[in-house]
Amino acid sequence: MSYTATEERSASPGLLNEYKQWKAMGAGGVSHDWTGFMLCKGVETTIARSDTTNVEIYKSPEINAPGWKEATESQKQAAQKSFSKEPLPEREGPRVRALKFVFPQRERPEDHPQPQDVREAYLAAFDKLIENSGTEWGTSKLEKRGTALFMKESLPLSPLAVPSQGEICHIHGTDLSGHVTLSFPDAKEVIEKGWGERHRLSGTSRLHLGYTMVFVPNNVRETEVLAKILQAGVDYMKSC
Repeated sequence: MSYTATEERSASPGLLNEYKQWKAMGAGGVSHDWTGFMLCKGVETTIARSDTTNVEIYKSPEINAPGWKEATESQKQAAQKSFSKEPLPEREGPRVRALKFVFPQRERPEDHPQPQDVREAYLAAFDKLIENSGTEWGTSKLEKRGTALFMKESLPLSPLAVPSQGEICHIHGTDLSGHVTLSFPDAKEVIEKGWGERHRLSGTSRLHLGYTMVFVPNNVRETEVLAKILQAGVDYMKSC
C-alpha cells in the first residue's frame, strides 16, 4: 500500500506530530517518509504487541514462537537454555523504555548521540564478535541498512531463526541501541534486569521470540555488559 503527499497534508495535527517524532528517530526498517510511517502505523494496529516487558510469553513457546512446530528437539532445547557466561548485573538507575514505534525501534531520537568514548568502545566490542567461526557480516535485513552479524549462509538455519533471516545482532548508528536474537532464558534475564525489552513483533510470525532490543549504553562500563549480551546471542545462534 502506498500513501500520497495529499494524505499527509490532510492528516490530523496529532498524527502529524506523531510523524515528526517517528522521523526524529532516523531511518530503519522501512522508507523514512510518510509511506514508511503509515506502514508502521498499520502494523501497530494489527499484529504488534505492546507488552514488551512481559516475560511470561517465554513460558509458552509452542504458542508464541514462530517455527516451534518445525524445530527439532535439539533446537527447542537450545532455545530454552542460557548461553550467558555469568549472571547479568541489575542495571543501575531508573528503567528506560523504547519509544513507542514498531519500526524502527529505538530508545532515543537521532539527535541524542552518545559520547565518543562510549560509541568507540561499544562498536569495537561489536567488531570483535566476528572472531566467532560460523558468522559473517552483512547489511541488516531487518533494518535494511547498517552492519549486522549473521550466521553464514552455508550453515543450516533453525526454523526458529527463519523469521529473523539468520540475523544475530546489530547496533543502530543513531542512538547506539541495538537488537539481538537470544535464547528465551537470556532474553528474559535481559528484560528483568533492565538491559532491554522485546521487539513489538517478537512473539508474532514476523520475528524470533527471543529477538530483543538492548538499550543505549550510558558509559563505557555498560558497553562491556551489553557486549556479553550480544555474545550470548552469537553462542545461541551457533548452537542451532
